[in-house]
Amino acid sequence: MFSKAVLASTLIAAVSAHQNFHQLWINDETPGYQAGIRMPPSNSPVVDVTSEDIACNVGGSKVPSGVDTIAANEGDTVKVQWDQSGHPGPITHMLFGPVDDASATTGVGSWFKIDELNYADGKWANEIMGADNMTHEFKLPAGLASGEYLLRSEMLALHSAQTVGGAQFYIGCAQLKITGTGSAGSCGPSIELPGAYKAEDENIYIPDVYNGFDPTTYSAPGGPVATCDGAGAGTAPVSGSSPASSSVVPSNNTLAVPSTFASVPASTVPAIPVSSTLVASISQGANASSAVSAPTTLATSIASSISSNSTAVAAPTGSAGNGSIANKYHQCGGKSWTGATSCETGSTCKVQNDYYSQCV
Repeated sequence: MFSKAVLASTLIAAVSAHQNFHQLWINDETPGYQAGIRMPPSNSPVVDVTSEDIACNVGGSKVPSGVDTIAANEGDTVKVQWDQSGHPGPITHMLFGPVDDASATTGVGSWFKIDELNYADGKWANEIMGADNMTHEFKLPAGLASGEYLLRSEMLALHSAQTVGGAQFYIGCAQLKITGTGSAGSCGPSIELPGAYKAEDENIYIPDVYNGFDPTTYSAPGGPVATCDGAGAGTAPVSGSSPASSSVVPSNNTLAVPSTFASVPASTVPAIPVSSTLVASISQGANASSAVSAPTTLATSIASSISSNSTAVAAPTGSAGNGSIANKYHQCGGKSWTGATSCETGSTCKVQNDYYSQCV
């Protein structure tokens, strides 16, 4: 089960630990920060498993523009990096496809799981990743059909799973163009999203999560890891696509990512969201009367500060709250909590356990 003492200290230290999937590597080469990834509109979780947001968390069936599609081969090693997280739970990866054009695909429909990390050696996936700069590696399975895919990375936070609808799904989708040897439909089993997840599934709703729950028996939602029967079949690429030789296949309205990004190791990329203190230090001496909305990444924060020395940068979206008001899904109470105890309009402070109350 979760230890209240240990988990409480983690939650207090990482109260605002909402997170996004923000970078990937294929065989240790990266197209760059956020390249190839459909970035969600915020770092808040999906809690309604019946919503189309459960597919890629970019606004239901909306398809964002300007996202590159990254080339890969079956059997390649994929490394993903997320923002820091103190929320205990698993990480899973699924594929949607093959399709002719990943950049035009919603992701609402059939997925198959290719990777899962739950609880191992006394640690949840988020803690295991935290010891490796919030990265996780897995391999694309052999036997994939050639074509374009969506790669779905999901971190499920279970710290509030003792209530129905309390589990928090953090989701990000990348666009891949995979060269494989299998045939379409050879990988299974598959699931439907939305549809497969139910709010009261035993791996989503865990009423005894703080009282007797054994995490060593846990298996993440989405069914078993799929197998692909077409290994070595050598089928032709999907119509309208061909095997790619470069690391990035740019969409029609974007530029290719410079090759200088390709050798950036994960260990050099910080997995920490921009804090209000850091943003304030960047814009030190600025004119507060002309403040603008804050960028959401470190790179854009620095660029904004350089290009406008007289403009102050406000605290980034996703901060714990405005003054004494906590944002939705942030902490609002609990033992040793000294922060905001009131929630923004539209949410209320709900006790999750002795150490943690949350705006919901």
